[in-house]
Amino acid sequence: MINAFLKTAIHAAESSGQILADYFEKLHDFRQKNPNLRDVVSEVDILSEKNIKEKIKSEFPEHTIIGEELGQEKHDSEYCWFIDPLDGTVNYSQGIPLCAVSVGLEKNHEMIVGVVFNPLTEELFFASKDNGAYLNGKKIHVSEKKTVEEGLYVAAFSATASANKQKEYEIFGKMNDTTRGTLRIGSAALSMAYLACGRIDGFWVKNPCSWDVAGGIALVQEADGKVSSIKGEQFTLQDKILVASNDLNHATLLDQLKEL
Repeated sequence: MINAFLKTAIHAAESSGQILADYFEKLHDFRQKNPNLRDVVSEVDILSEKNIKEKIKSEFPEHTIIGEELGQEKHDSEYCWFIDPLDGTVNYSQGIPLCAVSVGLEKNHEMIVGVVFNPLTEELFFASKDNGAYLNGKKIHVSEKKTVEEGLYVAAFSATASANKQKEYEIFGKMNDTTRGTLRIGSAALSMAYLACGRIDGFWVKNPCSWDVAGGIALVQEADGKVSSIKGEQFTLQDKILVASNDLNHATLLDQLKEL
Protein backbone atom coordinates (compact mmCIF):
# COMPACT_ATOMS: atom_id res chain seq x y z
CA MET A 1 0.00 0.00 0.00
CA ILE A 2 2.79 2.45 0.86
CA ASN A 3 5.59 2.44 -1.72
CA ALA A 4 8.83 4.45 -1.56
CA PHE A 5 7.33 7.44 -3.39
CA LEU A 6 4.30 7.61 -1.12
CA LYS A 7 6.40 7.09 1.99
CA THR A 8 8.55 10.08 1.05
CA ALA A 9 5.51 12.22 0.26
CA ILE A 10 3.87 11.39 3.60
CA HIS A 11 7.07 12.07 5.53
CA ALA A 12 7.53 15.40 3.76
CA ALA A 13 3.93 16.48 4.31
CA GLU A 14 3.82 15.44 7.96
CA SER A 15 7.09 17.13 8.84
CA SER A 16 6.00 20.34 7.12
CA GLY A 17 2.63 20.02 8.81
CA GLN A 18 4.42 20.22 12.12
CA ILE A 19 5.96 23.52 11.00
CA LEU A 20 2.49 24.84 10.17
CA ALA A 21 1.11 23.69 13.51
CA ASP A 22 3.99 25.27 15.43
CA TYR A 23 3.42 28.67 13.83
CA PHE A 24 -0.39 28.63 13.80
CA GLU A 25 -1.90 31.77 15.37
CA LYS A 26 1.61 32.99 16.22
CA LEU A 27 2.69 34.42 12.87
CA HIS A 28 1.52 37.83 11.70
CA ASP A 29 4.02 38.73 8.98
CA PHE A 30 2.16 38.05 5.72
CA ARG A 31 2.79 39.92 2.49
CA GLN A 32 1.13 40.06 -0.92
CA LYS A 33 2.90 38.27 -3.76
CA ASN A 34 1.08 40.20 -6.49
CA PRO A 35 -1.89 42.60 -6.97
CA ASN A 36 -4.36 39.85 -5.99
CA LEU A 37 -5.34 40.68 -2.41
CA ARG A 38 -5.82 37.02 -1.50
CA ASP A 39 -2.43 35.85 -2.81
CA VAL A 40 -0.22 36.12 0.25
CA VAL A 41 2.96 34.44 1.46
CA SER A 42 4.64 34.17 4.84
CA GLU A 43 7.77 32.85 6.46
CA VAL A 44 6.03 29.58 7.21
CA ASP A 45 5.24 28.97 3.50
CA ILE A 46 8.96 29.24 2.71
CA LEU A 47 10.05 27.04 5.63
CA SER A 48 7.50 24.40 4.70
CA GLU A 49 8.51 24.29 1.06
CA LYS A 50 12.22 24.12 1.88
CA ASN A 51 11.54 21.21 4.19
CA ILE A 52 9.53 19.29 1.60
CA LYS A 53 12.15 19.82 -1.09
CA GLU A 54 14.90 18.62 1.24
CA LYS A 55 12.97 15.44 2.05
CA ILE A 56 12.31 14.67 -1.62
CA LYS A 57 15.83 15.50 -2.81
CA SER A 58 17.38 13.29 -0.14
CA GLU A 59 15.54 10.29 -1.60
CA PHE A 60 15.13 11.22 -5.27
CA PRO A 61 17.76 13.82 -6.22
CA GLU A 62 17.22 13.23 -9.94
CA HIS A 63 13.49 14.15 -9.88
CA THR A 64 12.05 17.49 -11.02
CA ILE A 65 10.35 19.50 -8.27
CA ILE A 66 7.89 22.35 -8.80
CA GLY A 67 6.97 24.41 -5.75
CA GLU A 68 4.64 27.35 -5.27
CA GLU A 69 7.07 29.67 -3.51
CA LEU A 70 10.60 28.68 -4.55
CA GLY A 71 10.02 27.79 -8.17
CA GLN A 72 11.22 24.80 -10.17
CA GLU A 73 14.22 22.50 -9.87
CA LYS A 74 14.38 20.95 -13.31
CA HIS A 75 15.99 17.59 -14.06
CA ASP A 76 15.82 15.26 -17.03
CA SER A 77 13.43 12.88 -15.33
CA GLU A 78 10.10 11.22 -16.02
CA TYR A 79 9.10 12.09 -12.46
CA CYS A 80 7.88 15.52 -11.35
CA TRP A 81 6.82 16.53 -7.83
CA PHE A 82 4.30 19.34 -7.25
CA ILE A 83 4.42 21.04 -3.86
CA ASP A 84 2.03 23.42 -2.15
CA PRO A 85 3.63 24.08 1.25
CA LEU A 86 0.52 25.81 2.61
CA ASP A 87 -2.68 25.71 0.60
CA GLY A 88 -5.14 28.04 2.29
CA THR A 89 -2.70 30.70 3.44
CA VAL A 90 -5.45 33.30 3.93
CA ASN A 91 -7.39 30.92 6.17
CA TYR A 92 -4.21 30.10 8.08
CA SER A 93 -3.37 33.78 8.53
CA GLN A 94 -6.83 34.41 9.98
CA GLY A 95 -6.64 31.54 12.44
CA ILE A 96 -9.04 29.35 10.44
CA PRO A 97 -7.87 25.70 10.41
CA LEU A 98 -8.88 25.03 6.78
CA CYS A 99 -5.46 24.63 5.21
CA ALA A 100 -3.12 21.86 4.15
CA VAL A 101 0.22 20.74 2.85
CA SER A 102 -0.18 19.17 -0.59
CA VAL A 103 2.32 16.92 -2.36
CA GLY A 104 1.73 15.22 -5.70
CA LEU A 105 3.98 13.09 -7.88
CA GLU A 106 3.55 12.77 -11.62
CA LYS A 107 5.19 10.12 -13.81
CA ASN A 108 5.11 10.75 -17.54
CA HIS A 109 2.19 13.19 -17.09
CA GLU A 110 0.14 10.80 -14.93
CA MET A 111 -0.47 11.47 -11.24
CA ILE A 112 0.73 8.44 -9.27
CA VAL A 113 0.94 9.77 -5.69
CA GLY A 114 -1.05 12.33 -3.76
CA VAL A 115 -0.87 13.49 -0.15
CA VAL A 116 -2.96 16.23 1.48
CA PHE A 117 -2.30 16.82 5.17
CA ASN A 118 -4.13 19.22 7.48
CA PRO A 119 -2.03 19.23 10.66
CA LEU A 120 -4.56 21.37 12.53
CA THR A 121 -7.24 18.68 12.28
CA GLU A 122 -4.70 15.84 12.13
CA GLU A 123 -6.18 14.51 8.89
CA LEU A 124 -3.79 12.78 6.52
CA PHE A 125 -5.22 11.93 3.10
CA PHE A 126 -3.01 9.82 0.83
CA ALA A 127 -3.18 7.75 -2.33
CA SER A 128 -0.97 5.97 -4.82
CA LYS A 129 -1.83 4.59 -8.22
CA ASP A 130 -3.87 1.37 -8.15
CA ASN A 131 -3.69 1.19 -4.35
CA GLY A 132 -6.74 3.23 -3.35
CA ALA A 133 -7.14 6.40 -1.27
CA TYR A 134 -6.99 6.66 2.50
CA LEU A 135 -7.71 8.99 5.40
CA ASN A 136 -5.57 8.28 8.45
CA GLY A 137 -5.10 4.74 7.22
CA LYS A 138 -8.77 4.00 6.54
CA LYS A 139 -9.82 3.47 2.93
CA ILE A 140 -12.07 6.19 1.53
CA HIS A 141 -14.45 6.46 -1.40
CA VAL A 142 -16.34 9.22 -3.15
CA SER A 143 -20.06 9.69 -2.45
CA GLU A 144 -22.78 7.75 -4.24
CA LYS A 145 -25.19 10.60 -4.98
CA LYS A 146 -26.47 10.21 -8.52
CA THR A 147 -27.96 13.65 -9.20
CA VAL A 148 -26.45 17.11 -9.08
CA GLU A 149 -29.41 18.38 -7.05
CA GLU A 150 -28.60 16.03 -4.16
CA GLY A 151 -25.02 17.19 -3.93
CA LEU A 152 -22.94 19.64 -1.93
CA TYR A 153 -20.20 21.37 -3.91
CA VAL A 154 -17.11 23.53 -3.53
CA ALA A 155 -15.96 26.07 -6.10
CA ALA A 156 -12.76 28.05 -6.43
CA PHE A 157 -12.84 31.26 -8.48
CA SER A 158 -10.04 32.29 -10.80
CA ALA A 159 -7.53 34.49 -9.00
CA THR A 160 -7.38 37.34 -11.49
CA ALA A 161 -10.10 39.72 -12.62
CA SER A 162 -11.48 39.07 -16.09
CA ALA A 163 -14.41 39.92 -18.30
CA ASN A 164 -15.88 36.48 -17.61
CA LYS A 165 -15.60 36.71 -13.82
CA GLN A 166 -19.26 37.72 -13.51
CA LYS A 167 -20.22 34.46 -15.23
CA GLU A 168 -18.33 32.54 -12.53
CA TYR A 169 -20.39 34.29 -9.86
CA GLU A 170 -23.64 33.62 -11.72
CA ILE A 171 -22.89 29.91 -12.04
CA PHE A 172 -21.87 29.73 -8.39
CA GLY A 173 -25.17 31.33 -7.37
CA LYS A 174 -27.25 29.11 -9.61
CA MET A 175 -25.54 25.96 -8.33
CA ASN A 176 -26.02 27.14 -4.77
CA ASP A 177 -29.74 27.70 -5.34
CA THR A 178 -30.43 24.40 -7.11
CA THR A 179 -28.39 21.97 -4.98
CA ARG A 180 -27.77 21.35 -1.30
CA GLY A 181 -25.26 24.16 -1.45
CA THR A 182 -22.09 25.49 -3.03
CA LEU A 183 -19.21 26.59 -0.82
CA ARG A 184 -15.85 28.29 -1.04
CA ILE A 185 -13.38 27.01 1.56
CA GLY A 186 -10.13 28.61 0.41
CA SER A 187 -8.16 25.44 -0.31
CA ALA A 188 -8.33 23.45 -3.52
CA ALA A 189 -6.28 20.65 -1.98
CA LEU A 190 -8.67 20.20 0.93
CA SER A 191 -11.66 20.46 -1.39
CA MET A 192 -10.44 17.52 -3.44
CA ALA A 193 -9.60 15.56 -0.31
CA TYR A 194 -13.14 16.16 0.95
CA LEU A 195 -14.49 14.98 -2.39
CA ALA A 196 -12.38 11.83 -2.18
CA CYS A 197 -13.86 10.88 1.20
CA GLY A 198 -17.45 11.74 0.30
CA ARG A 199 -17.88 14.91 2.35
CA ILE A 200 -18.71 16.85 -0.80
CA ASP A 201 -19.92 15.66 -4.19
CA GLY A 202 -18.12 17.90 -6.66
CA PHE A 203 -15.49 20.60 -7.07
CA TRP A 204 -14.45 22.97 -9.82
CA VAL A 205 -11.76 25.58 -10.27
CA LYS A 206 -10.83 27.93 -13.07
CA ASN A 207 -7.15 28.56 -13.87
CA PRO A 208 -5.82 26.16 -11.23
CA CYS A 209 -2.15 26.16 -10.29
CA SER A 210 -0.54 22.74 -10.70
CA TRP A 211 0.66 22.59 -7.09
CA ASP A 212 -2.85 23.33 -5.78
CA VAL A 213 -4.50 20.33 -7.42
CA ALA A 214 -1.82 17.72 -8.20
CA GLY A 215 -2.07 15.84 -4.91
CA GLY A 216 -5.85 16.04 -4.93
CA ILE A 217 -6.12 14.56 -8.42
CA ALA A 218 -4.50 11.32 -7.26
CA LEU A 219 -6.79 11.21 -4.21
CA VAL A 220 -10.01 11.63 -6.21
CA GLN A 221 -9.04 9.18 -8.91
CA GLU A 222 -8.00 6.48 -6.43
CA ALA A 223 -11.25 7.03 -4.52
CA ASP A 224 -13.11 6.16 -7.75
CA GLY A 225 -13.99 9.76 -8.55
CA LYS A 226 -13.67 11.61 -11.84
CA VAL A 227 -11.36 14.50 -12.75
CA SER A 228 -11.71 16.12 -16.16
CA SER A 229 -11.44 19.27 -18.20
CA ILE A 230 -14.59 21.31 -18.81
CA LYS A 231 -14.97 19.35 -22.07
CA GLY A 232 -15.08 16.06 -20.18
CA GLU A 233 -11.66 15.00 -21.43
CA GLN A 234 -8.87 13.69 -19.23
CA PHE A 235 -7.55 16.60 -17.19
CA THR A 236 -3.98 17.74 -17.68
CA LEU A 237 -2.16 20.29 -15.56
CA GLN A 238 -2.20 22.63 -18.57
CA ASP A 239 -6.02 22.77 -18.73
CA LYS A 240 -7.75 26.02 -17.74
CA ILE A 241 -10.68 24.44 -15.86
CA LEU A 242 -10.73 21.40 -13.58
CA VAL A 243 -14.00 19.66 -12.75
CA ALA A 244 -14.07 16.79 -10.26
CA SER A 245 -16.98 14.72 -8.99
CA ASN A 246 -18.05 11.31 -7.73
CA ASP A 247 -18.38 10.34 -11.43
CA LEU A 248 -22.07 9.42 -11.07
CA ASN A 249 -23.15 13.02 -11.68
CA HIS A 250 -20.19 14.18 -13.75
CA ALA A 251 -21.86 14.64 -17.13
CA THR A 252 -24.69 16.69 -15.62
CA LEU A 253 -22.26 18.76 -13.57
CA LEU A 254 -20.24 19.55 -16.70
CA ASP A 255 -23.42 20.71 -18.41
CA GLN A 256 -24.20 23.05 -15.51
CA LEU A 257 -20.67 24.53 -15.70
CA LYS A 258 -20.30 24.73 -19.49
CA GLU A 259 -20.36 28.56 -19.60
CA LEU A 260 -17.39 28.98 -17.24
